[in-house]
Amino acid sequence: MAVTRKAKAGKAAPAKRKASRRRIALDVEAPVPMRKRNRPEFGSDAVAELLNGFGFDYAFLNPGSSFRSLQDSLVNYNGNVKPKVVLGLHEDVVTAMAQGYATASGRPALCILHNLVGLMHGAMGIFNMYCAGMPVVILGGSGPSDITLRGPVDYLHSANTQGEVVRSFVKWDDEATTVDGVLDSVLRGYKIANTSPKGPVYIAFDSGVQEQRLDGPVAIPDGNLPCFQAPAAPAASEAIVDRIADMLVKARYPMIVGGRIGYLPSATGPVRELVELLGAAYREDRTFVSMATRHPQNLTGSRDALAKADVVLALDCADVRSAVGGYASDRSNVYKTLDSNGQKVIDLSMNESASRRWNRVGGAIADTALQVMADPLTGLSQIIDAVRERTRAKPDLAARFARRAKSIAREKAALVREQEKRLKARWNENPISPGRMVAELWAAVRHTPWYLTLRNHRSWPEGVWEFDGAGQYAGHSSGGGLGHGPGASVGAAFACRDDGRFPVGIIGDGDFLMATCAVWTAVHYKLPLLMVINNNTSWYNDEEHQFKIAKGRGRPPENAYIGTTTRDPDVDFAKVSEGYGAYVEGPITEPDDLAGALKRAVKVVEDGGVAVVDVRTANL
Repeated sequence: MAVTRKAKAGKAAPAKRKASRRRIALDVEAPVPMRKRNRPEFGSDAVAELLNGFGFDYAFLNPGSSFRSLQDSLVNYNGNVKPKVVLGLHEDVVTAMAQGYATASGRPALCILHNLVGLMHGAMGIFNMYCAGMPVVILGGSGPSDITLRGPVDYLHSANTQGEVVRSFVKWDDEATTVDGVLDSVLRGYKIANTSPKGPVYIAFDSGVQEQRLDGPVAIPDGNLPCFQAPAAPAASEAIVDRIADMLVKARYPMIVGGRIGYLPSATGPVRELVELLGAAYREDRTFVSMATRHPQNLTGSRDALAKADVVLALDCADVRSAVGGYASDRSNVYKTLDSNGQKVIDLSMNESASRRWNRVGGAIADTALQVMADPLTGLSQIIDAVRERTRAKPDLAARFARRAKSIAREKAALVREQEKRLKARWNENPISPGRMVAELWAAVRHTPWYLTLRNHRSWPEGVWEFDGAGQYAGHSSGGGLGHGPGASVGAAFACRDDGRFPVGIIGDGDFLMATCAVWTAVHYKLPLLMVINNNTSWYNDEEHQFKIAKGRGRPPENAYIGTTTRDPDVDFAKVSEGYGAYVEGPITEPDDLAGALKRAVKVVEDGGVAVVDVRTANL
C-alpha cells in the first residue's frame, strides 16, 4: 500500500526552479546589510575575508559559542556570501555535508565545528572524509586559551591541544594563537588538503583571538597566488611507463579496474580510450563508477572475468587487494594468495604517500608485480601514449586487440542476459526486491540530469542503472560510518543545485535513522533532492553475522533478529520526514505501487522540492 503526503497540508509543491550554472543559494537567510567596513576590525573578520578570497561557496556548521565571532564575521562582515553559512542539525551531518559537497562539486569544502563537543560529534564524518580522500578544511572554535577570558563551560570544553581528538585521521592539524598565525594556518591547511593524495585538515581557532579587536591593518594574503595552491601532481617515470605498456600489450587478457578516479568526470574519456585501445576487459572497484555501464567491454558484475585476467591495472583503487579479489569471505582465512595463476597486478595510485600512521586504510598489502606512485590521471595519459606508440609500430597488435574486444563483447552480452534474468526472476517479490527498486527508480529519473549521491551497497544490481562514465556517482562513505548518507546527499544537493543536476540517493534505513535531521537542511535551503529509503527494517549486515555465528556454533540461527531489527514498532520514515517539511511517499509495500510513487516524487524534485520515498525491501 502506498501513502502520499504533501509537505504542508493544503499547499502545492514548491514553485519550479530553473537550473543555472553555479547558482549559489542567495535567496535564503539574506542578512540585513551593515555599513561597509574598509578593513577587518576583529580577528575573525580577517579570517572571514581570507575564506572569501579562497572562494568557498558554503560554510557547513552547527552553531557554537566557541566560534560565535567567526560566525558573526561570515554573516555580517562578509554578507553571508562566499562562504554562505549552512546550518546542519548535528555535527555528524555537518561533516557528511562537507564530504558530499566536495565529492559532487570537485572543489574543496569548508565546515566549522564547536570546540571539543562539536569536534567529537563530527569525528565520524571526519574519518569518512579521510578514508575517501576528500579535501575539506575544518575550522574549530577553541579555548579561549587566556584563562581570564574563560567561563565555567570553557574550562570543560577546552583542551591542549584540541586537534589530538582527530589527529590520527586528518592530513594535518594546527592550533594557532595569533591572528597572523591563524591566517597562515588556513593558507597552509588549504594547500595541504588539496595536495594529492587529498584529505581533510583541522585548524583550531582560539575564540579569544577571534574576538580580538585589531590595532591596525592586517595583511590578508591572496589565497589564489600560486604559492598557496597544490603543487603539480607527479608523473610516472618513462622507464616505468614503458614497463606497464609492455605488460599490457603482451597480456593475453588484460583487465582495467577503475577506483577513485570515478569521482572525476574528466576520467571518463581516458579510461575508455585505454580499454578500447587494448581491447581489454574492464570492471569497477566496489564503490566507484568510471565506465559506461553499457560499454561492450565493461564486465562489472561478472563472476569470472577477473580470474581470467593475466594482467590487471588497478587505477587509483583504495584497497588494491580488495579490487583484485584478494580477500576470502571466511574471516578465518581472509588473506588469499593472488599469484597462484600467474596474475600480475599493477597499482597506479598515490596510496603509499598517504598518511597511514593510525589504522590500515587501504587494507592488506596487495601482491603487486609493479607499484607506481603517480597521479592516476597523469599516469593513465602516459600509458595511453605508450600503448599507442606500440600499436603504431606493430599494426598486427591492433587487429589482435580488436579480436579480443569482440570476444569480450560476447561475454558482455551474456552477462547482460544473466543480469536481466536475475532482475526478472525477482520482479514481483514482496517485500520489494532491491533490483526492482533500483530499476523503477532508474526509469523515473533517467530523463533528468541525474547525479547519484548514494546507492545500496551490498544489494546493488549491476547492469540496471546506466551510467555514462565517471563523475555521476558520489560513492560510498569510504570509512563505513553509518549516518553518512543523509548528510552527504544534502551536501551533494548543494553542488547539484548550483550546476543544474538532479540529485538522487538510495539510503539504507539504518543510515537514515542516524541522521534524519539532514532532511530539514535540504528543505530549509530549498534544495531539489530525492531520497529513497531502502528499508528492510534490519541492520541486515549484522543480522547476517549473527545468523552465521549461531549456525556455525550449532545454536538457533532464528534468533539472529534479536538486537538487529527495527520492528515492533516499524519506524514511520514518511511521518518523520514530513515533520521536517519534505514531500513524502510511503511506506511502499506493494511492488506495483512503486513506479507511481517515484514518478510523483520526481515531479516534486523537478519543481524544486525535497521528496523522501520509503520503500519496504527484501534484505538482499
